[in-house]
Amino acid sequence: MSESESAFDINELFFSKTDLKGIIQSGNAVFIRVSEFSEEELLKKPHNVIRHGDMPRSVFKLFWSFLKEGKPIAAYVKNKSKKGRFYWVFAMAFPMQDGYLSVRLKPTSSLFLKVQELYKEVLALEAGGASLEDGIEFINRTLQSLGFSSYEEFMKKALVEELVSRDTLLMESEKSVVKTKKSIKESIDNFLSISDSCTTAARQSFAKTRLLFDKLSDLVKESQAIVKTCRDVKYVTVNLTISSAKLGDSGRPLSVVSNNLEKLTGEIAQSSTQFEEIFKTYEKSVFDMYFSIATSRFQIEMMKHLTDEVLDESLTTGEFTKAQEQFLFFNCSLLRKLISENFSKVTVTSAELVKTNKSLLTSIEALSKVTAGMGVIHVVGKIEMARTGSSSDSLASRLKEMEELTEVFKKTLKSLEQECSTGLAICNELNGHNQIITSDLRKIDQLIAV
Repeated sequence: MSESESAFDINELFFSKTDLKGIIQSGNAVFIRVSEFSEEELLKKPHNVIRHGDMPRSVFKLFWSFLKEGKPIAAYVKNKSKKGRFYWVFAMAFPMQDGYLSVRLKPTSSLFLKVQELYKEVLALEAGGASLEDGIEFINRTLQSLGFSSYEEFMKKALVEELVSRDTLLMESEKSVVKTKKSIKESIDNFLSISDSCTTAARQSFAKTRLLFDKLSDLVKESQAIVKTCRDVKYVTVNLTISSAKLGDSGRPLSVVSNNLEKLTGEIAQSSTQFEEIFKTYEKSVFDMYFSIATSRFQIEMMKHLTDEVLDESLTTGEFTKAQEQFLFFNCSLLRKLISENFSKVTVTSAELVKTNKSLLTSIEALSKVTAGMGVIHVVGKIEMARTGSSSDSLASRLKEMEELTEVFKKTLKSLEQECSTGLAICNELNGHNQIITSDLRKIDQLIAV
């Protein structure tokens, strides 16, 4: 008989809080239902009570190594319910002063399938006597073969991929649902309204950051084209100087043109180097922003999910108890602390993105000016050829190459300028969504404090 699954929906999220030894202190309704333990059976028990035998021990060693260093960690985990059923989650855990907080969702991305195969291989290694360190090394080597420089890069990519996949599935399940929830307590209605607003803004911010991230590949191609053109210009300049020298005295005016062009290519090289440095900063900021806003969004949605759970429970029983309110506000305050720590990175990175995007546009403007100088020198070169009566095919060919490079350069710069201008507009919209999140989080603080 095949193992059965303890199922849960794509819109459901898990929550649990443990002490520093991994003893469960709190868990939400989804965690309790899917694990098939009662609340009493879970509380004060070690979190490994739900550990599944198909999980490599190496993964947990890696998991705890991050947490003990004070760093958040994300991983795919197969768990076992009380009745022996399995359920997979994508779990993200955060270290706190007095323990660890974990939020989990249903994994659905293409990376999930690859990880399941990887875990089978690691399990086989462990069964064959490999140490946990060997298992971790094998995991890292495999991830590198898939294009990830480290486990940390993999988990960041996995988080955003899972949220993107979840969004697609949620769009289908939520588009026909009309929410008309209203509790029997005004403070909870306010909390629900604000958490709804905050979640919507977080999703919008994530979508805008995803758009920036998706556009990076085009920007990379454009920036690489600029760097290549700068190298080609230098090559043509050298050849132009050689061709001018072969003409002897009659080629001296052209040598002057060539020397001026050589100076200009020096300016181009300097400007392109500056552009490369700014672009690297921008590329890193976009990726950092993508992960940071994904993390914040995950935490914000967990807070909303807790609110929905408590509200559904109170509507079922017809009352909202003090214990429910304490459970909600206590756990939301824990999440709020994590959101505060992470969202500060979001606001800083968001401001950096705007600043760097403007720097890119300034750098492009500088390159455009020297490109105009290339066009002038090309025209002067043709005039000098006509004046001296030179019929050098080599020289004419070099000037033709310069003309073509100038046009390519202009076209590439124009395209890059359009991309950066679009990016700047997206960054400004992103800031707008983030300001809404900041405002909503302040309101949540006030409600929790009451």
